[in-house]
Amino acid sequence: MRKTLIAASVTTLLSLPAVSALAADPTPEHTFTGNVGVATEYLYRGIAQTRGKPALQGGFDYSHSSGLYAGVWGSNITWIGDGIAGASAGLELDVYGGYKGTISGDLGFDVGVLTYNYPGTGKTAGGTVIDQNTTEIYGALSYKWRPLKYSHTTTALFGRGKTANELDKTTGSG
Repeated sequence: MRKTLIAASVTTLLSLPAVSALAADPTPEHTFTGNVGVATEYLYRGIAQTRGKPALQGGFDYSHSSGLYAGVWGSNITWIGDGIAGASAGLELDVYGGYKGTISGDLGFDVGVLTYNYPGTGKTAGGTVIDQNTTEIYGALSYKWRPLKYSHTTTALFGRGKTANELDKTTGSG
């Protein structure tokens, strides 16, 4: 028992300089991250994108210490083929970039552009080509962990209508 207590004390004392050294490390100027996941179903703002089937998703992100960021994210989808006979777009590839920072204390902001891209062919309905690719601009304010985000499409919204606005009160991006 006494040897264990001594060993624990020595280990604690030896680890203190390492912990304080880690805490003193500056934030890196450039950060690169990646992610990959499998979902039982891809839902976008509550709308099924894979009709109850699994989705393989992943992306890469870059951020600069100034607040600038950019990234790419992708997922398999079925909604275009489900809705348009003969369509072969089975991939969503999102490209985004923006700038985020702090106004003061716990109040932050985020502004940017997001494009949803659907590579493939045969995206027609009754002989009319329908372009599901969509571009959004967005702005968000956040207080602590809770954002309030406004998104505005600058193109037809996923091949439907001319443009649409959306108020998004979720905690995630999009």
